[in-house]
Amino acid sequence: MNKETILLYSLYLGLNLINTFIISHKTLNKYIVPFKHTLKGELNALLGNLFTLNLFGLIILIFVKNLYWYSIVLIILSVILNLILFALNVFNLYFGNAFTKDSIDMFKNPVKGMSKGMIKEILNELISYYRIILFIPTIILMMLISSIGQSNLYQEVIPIKNLWIFIGIFISLLGIFLTWINYEKMYLKDFTIGAIKSTYGIQNYGVYPFYLTSLFKFTSVPELLIKSKKKDFTELTYEYNLYNKNVSRYINFLNNMEYSNNLVEKKVPKSIRIDSSLINDKQSLNGILKGKNLVLVQMESMSRFLLDIPSLKNEFPFVRAILEESVDFTEFYSSVGLGVSSDAEITTLTGLYPTGYNSLYWSNFNYFEKFYKSKIDLATLPKYFNNLGYHTKAIHGDYKQFYNREFAYPDIMGFQKFFGLEDFPDKKATKRDGIIEMFSYEYSRDKHHITPWISDYQLADRVRNEINTFEKATFLFPITMMPHTPFEFYPNKDKAYIEEYGLKELTKKYLRFSDYYDGVIKRFFIDENDKVMIDSNTVYLFYGDHGCGIKNGDISKLFHRKLSGIEERKILQHLVCFLYVPGNKDIVKDGTTIKEGLIKGKQNLVRGHMDIYRSLIELFGLDTKKDGYFGTHLLSNEPTYVLDNKLQDVIMDQFIFSMRNRRLKFPRFNVVDDKIFENIKKFKILSDMLIEENEVQKRLNKTLNDTSE
Repeated sequence: MNKETILLYSLYLGLNLINTFIISHKTLNKYIVPFKHTLKGELNALLGNLFTLNLFGLIILIFVKNLYWYSIVLIILSVILNLILFALNVFNLYFGNAFTKDSIDMFKNPVKGMSKGMIKEILNELISYYRIILFIPTIILMMLISSIGQSNLYQEVIPIKNLWIFIGIFISLLGIFLTWINYEKMYLKDFTIGAIKSTYGIQNYGVYPFYLTSLFKFTSVPELLIKSKKKDFTELTYEYNLYNKNVSRYINFLNNMEYSNNLVEKKVPKSIRIDSSLINDKQSLNGILKGKNLVLVQMESMSRFLLDIPSLKNEFPFVRAILEESVDFTEFYSSVGLGVSSDAEITTLTGLYPTGYNSLYWSNFNYFEKFYKSKIDLATLPKYFNNLGYHTKAIHGDYKQFYNREFAYPDIMGFQKFFGLEDFPDKKATKRDGIIEMFSYEYSRDKHHITPWISDYQLADRVRNEINTFEKATFLFPITMMPHTPFEFYPNKDKAYIEEYGLKELTKKYLRFSDYYDGVIKRFFIDENDKVMIDSNTVYLFYGDHGCGIKNGDISKLFHRKLSGIEERKILQHLVCFLYVPGNKDIVKDGTTIKEGLIKGKQNLVRGHMDIYRSLIELFGLDTKKDGYFGTHLLSNEPTYVLDNKLQDVIMDQFIFSMRNRRLKFPRFNVVDDKIFENIKKFKILSDMLIEENEVQKRLNKTLNDTSE
């Protein structure tokens, strides 16, 4: 082998190997949340990446013997490898995780009008924060080729009959296999949560071998899942009963105290006041809202810090007023995975955590043939309300195909009707830049909102019209669309950015939506003519679906103090959530007439999406039989936790820690109890099983029924 070939091959191996450290270390990739680095894991990943790169290089040698063409192919290969790493960086930016095939499936039909802004942000990432260094291997290899003399470029790389190529390929394959075995043992010992396996894999197995072996569907099966497949439900039933809240009495493993699914008034925090007209002689809260209509509003990207930062203290006049007549869940957190908005829907409507690595709406669906490969049979809020004779309807301002909602809503969730963008009769189509289809809506006497989706004001108007035409008890599920990353299409173009020193443009664009949020929420209750349209027989529950995704230390700047990375993540997962149960009495708040709330106060204990499901089941007296669900009543004094299914952060009262690296916690002096850690892990596995394996729920129910008998 000539010296030019040796130099070329060495640079190909060395430079692309160095690149793998950039993707898996927090210091070099600020968006990744790594596991605790270990010598064993680092060495295993180094060898895995080296063997894989060598395998690629040797396979090319079988077919290409000319140095010039060999150089060209190596450059093309390096471009592909560098693009994969750049894509991982971008994916980490938005999701904090490494992507998988399942997660990529979520982008089958991206939101119209969002792509342009997203591309802009991605290109900015390429230039800023030294992203361009990911392409240094390609750049150096191209420079090397240009410096090699023409006479040397066309010489033979190696003699054709050299046996060491095939020996090298065999050694590389053996090395990849051995490092995979080592990685699988590490993974099964440390974690069994599928949502974080991709990040664990690129860090402890290597980015190149991880994706190579993923093509062949090499995977680990959690221990409990193995037992379920063997139809051994003894241990599974025991584990299930530890967390199942659908029983009369249970022990909470966080404090080892007994609780019940029949919440009584004395078990409600003293900070929450319930009107006596709602409470029966037994002081039970079960069924106190039975027969009322329900409007469950999922708010796009509505972060709690908007109400707390000094810069916005004069914003949200209506929201602050309505919160005084509502139960304000001050410590409500997101539990979404890579399915983001759809994950919030899944958890809220089923009482189960999302898988974290895909969207249930897409995971089992053949988009071209329009059918689910196997029936997904989940117990859901719409199905329970259907059984009570309710009319159930979802309303969203985007095209029905987005997130596959046109099929997922009736087939999985059980909604009787779905009202999407195509169904809004008063939308006015227009064009911007001659490319993007836009819709214009007059949301006040002098203002229009131009957006690729139906305006949230228009959505709120639709919900009010539905309420006015209720002929029977109704469950409405409206999902707002704005503001959505990258926070374009703001209706008030004259509104100034929030002036904060050093904030990123993306952050400032998000902050200026503050009055938009306030106006939209107000519109659900008060029309464009300032007429109060609050129905005293309707319960309203508003909640944010997920955080806004702003980064780069801007949260520290907004709160005027230095925050640790995990404290910042906690704030970004912190959402607005409130329950409004209006009575008949009119009151005036800041010049606005609203109905006095029958349940109001502050719930200062940690709560999340899963807890909404359980609470509505009990408050509305829904018959769940023994369908599995988890969570804690929103109004109880029972402690619980929220598991973020992207980053695997666990949020508890006065405490947050990382499942990936338990040394990452806030406050720092807290100690993570191993029992709590293991219980949370098992809980997530059980939840995944109930979602992914339809027969598990049925067999569990039978086992539980047999046990109770």
